[in-house]
Amino acid sequence: MPIEDPGEPGLRPATPAWPPSGGAAGAEPWSLSTPVRVEHSDEYDAESDAGDQEFEQFDWDSWQPGEISDDEPAAEVDWNAPGAMATAEPTSWREKVIGESEWPRGVTVGEREAVPDHAVAAIAPVPAESEPFEEDDDLEPVPSSLAEPLLASGRLWPPASPVSHDIVHVRVAPWAPFTTGLALALAMVLMSAAVVSQAGRLGLTLAVLTGQVPTSADAVVGAYLSAISRGDAKKAISYLSTAPADPVLLTDSVLRKSIEQGPITVVAVNAGLSSINGTQRVEATYKIGDIQVSTSFTTAFTEGQWVIGDDPGRIGVGSLRAAGIPLYINGQEVPDTVESLPAFPGTYELSTNSTFIDYATPSALVVRSSDEAPIIGAVKLELTDAGRQAALAAVRTVVTRCLAKKELQPDGCPQNIEPNRNEPVVSDTIVYTVKSESMTISNSELRLSTVTVTYVATWQLDVKVKVNDTPRDVSFPFGVTALWHVGLSGSEPTPVLVS
Repeated sequence: MPIEDPGEPGLRPATPAWPPSGGAAGAEPWSLSTPVRVEHSDEYDAESDAGDQEFEQFDWDSWQPGEISDDEPAAEVDWNAPGAMATAEPTSWREKVIGESEWPRGVTVGEREAVPDHAVAAIAPVPAESEPFEEDDDLEPVPSSLAEPLLASGRLWPPASPVSHDIVHVRVAPWAPFTTGLALALAMVLMSAAVVSQAGRLGLTLAVLTGQVPTSADAVVGAYLSAISRGDAKKAISYLSTAPADPVLLTDSVLRKSIEQGPITVVAVNAGLSSINGTQRVEATYKIGDIQVSTSFTTAFTEGQWVIGDDPGRIGVGSLRAAGIPLYINGQEVPDTVESLPAFPGTYELSTNSTFIDYATPSALVVRSSDEAPIIGAVKLELTDAGRQAALAAVRTVVTRCLAKKELQPDGCPQNIEPNRNEPVVSDTIVYTVKSESMTISNSELRLSTVTVTYVATWQLDVKVKVNDTPRDVSFPFGVTALWHVGLSGSEPTPVLVS
């Protein structure tokens, strides 16, 4: 049961020492003896440190305090009375320095046998009167230098291990080398990937430094026009910021035919002012054959080199093509699915490779620059002589077949005769004869690969009719006017009567 401190706050009461053992059975709990251990520090034998000392072992589990009797009231202790308890003489350095002991002093087995019982009981006597504990200012602190012997053993402290103050000792974890190696490997992989990804850009930068690519805005325009004039289409495309999507006409063979028709000569190239968006205009003057062109290019410095941001030029081929007939530009066939194609500045000859319809002279387009479209209206399709003869021959064939018909109203033919109802016609006797005729051709539909043939003639019908069941000869002249559309997209013309 805890005992409340009746003293003044901050004043710690002294605890009376336990009286010697062997008291009455009904003694108070505080009068019962407590085992103590006496340390024989005055006569410590240094050689005994190597041997084993035997100490009395006390069985704390079996020890029980005396019973408290309820018949006799416990004596009250006046904690404030002078002499109520006496302070024991300090026996350890802790008691000497801070005035209290953490553990009671022990007694060895040898000392217990040599000391009488009454002397053991007097180890911690309770004096009748004692003065309150006061700090002694004259006490000297226990030496703390490592060079002086310890109070407990009397031996010197072991010498300290030499430590170099210039070296920082770091304890490395066992997994640190593996982690470090993994980090270095990962760093090398990332650096390799970076080098590979930037190899192209580095190559372009080195090319700029070594002069292998143009180093200014006007230089790239000059190199571009020079490559076109030499017929080097691949080199010219390399100076463009974006390669065209349909490079059908951007080939060396097409450029060579362009140069044959109109060589390109560079007159002047002058760099202009730069704009706020990082581009620079370049004014250029050059000749395509006898045609002089003045234009400007938009350039920019990207990916380590100067490039041209404009398209080469463009030809709208949708309005040039004759339906069903292949279109060739400078000998290169143009697919039917495209409507326009990029083209370098130059001259481009149009052809169909058809014997019936071709382009009239002049049949060439001039692509001046990217900002000036070629004049498409100057190029026209025309019916060739072979096509004219083929169209007339096709109509003549149809007319001949119609003349041989034994019908008054044959399908696909120009004749359409109504017989007399009272004079039936003997069909086997029908004979058509051409008295006069003429055919003319209009080529207003050449974009559709057809021509119109107008047929004008005078025919005569000779036939036998029955009058009151008697055959009778009838001669009937009539005029014929017919229009035939003749398609020339195939290998053979195909006439179709339209009226």
